[in-house]
Amino acid sequence: MRIAIGACDRRRTVAIVGQALGMESRTRRVRWIPAVALALLAVMAVVLIARRPESGRALETGPTPTSTTIDGRPVPVPPAIVSYVTPDAPTAVGVRTVTLVDPTRGTSARGDREALDDRPLTVTVRYPTAGMPADDEVVDAPGLLPAPLVLFAHGYDISADRYSVLQHELASYGFVVAAPEFPMTSTVYAGAPDEYDLPEQARDLSFLIDALSGPSAPPELAQLIAPGPVGLLGHSDGAVTVLLCAYAPRFADPRVGAVVAVSGDFDTFGGSWFTTADPPLIAVHGEWDEINPFSSSELLVDNDPGPAMLVEVTGALHLDAVVEPGNAMAVARLAAFDFLWRLSGVSTARDATYVTADTSPLRLVNDHD
Repeated sequence: MRIAIGACDRRRTVAIVGQALGMESRTRRVRWIPAVALALLAVMAVVLIARRPESGRALETGPTPTSTTIDGRPVPVPPAIVSYVTPDAPTAVGVRTVTLVDPTRGTSARGDREALDDRPLTVTVRYPTAGMPADDEVVDAPGLLPAPLVLFAHGYDISADRYSVLQHELASYGFVVAAPEFPMTSTVYAGAPDEYDLPEQARDLSFLIDALSGPSAPPELAQLIAPGPVGLLGHSDGAVTVLLCAYAPRFADPRVGAVVAVSGDFDTFGGSWFTTADPPLIAVHGEWDEINPFSSSELLVDNDPGPAMLVEVTGALHLDAVVEPGNAMAVARLAAFDFLWRLSGVSTARDATYVTADTSPLRLVNDHD
């Protein structure tokens, strides 16, 4: 099925092709759950979350409006997802895969793929759904409530699915996590990868914000996403990608509200980075990174005049920092609290961010406002 989408605020026309995830292509076991079971799980989730004992200081979310007025008519407003789902009260995860096509940019040839006049992006979207937290992911499940959007950028010569534990955990904490397979660097495509495609990957992220949450986004995707700023999370060259999208004047997108860059590097691709008006940064880095030395993230934080934090993953190598399950869960929890603070305005998530940043296997090395 192919659905044409009207012009976005960047004057792009987007085409979307829905694709169900194949069980054989996933590392996680996926089950279909009937609608009746989902309804029962929703009731169970609300009851269990309500009875869950608080761990540490409770997140203060403030009053949530129950209705608004459109054209003089009262319209109900769904409660904020943070009222039900947090890192201390996770939920089940739904998943769907879509292919989004940007017709304004071409794609170079790679392997047996000829050069294209457009730029297709296969994107896996994970999001909160009703049910108790589990390793299983439910294909095309209904969203629990609209949640903030986080874009994940994979590293060089690897697939986004290799980071599935990290993405799954973050989605279970109350976020819509969209992870594209970049057409020139992902291993899901044949042929040698092209590391110099990073600027186009930064443009991919801006395109995806339009395609997933812009005014012409398809309803089945847009209804999953709460309005507001977007979080970016990336590893290695994916970290450079999110840094370009947030801090490089040629690529910076004003809709980005917070960035977590793991095992990244300082490579501007021309121009300078950072102003005092830029979104807050958390640079996470493996202590024994053999690809990008720890000093790479030290340089990032030292050069950022705005709010920035440097966090070490103790004893971790380059890929282990976010792929080893224990490290992946710790980084996901840190990112979740930071995004709760920066994207959703949960004031007490600030304290939780600092506590998590200095809880093993993580160690807070430096921070400044």
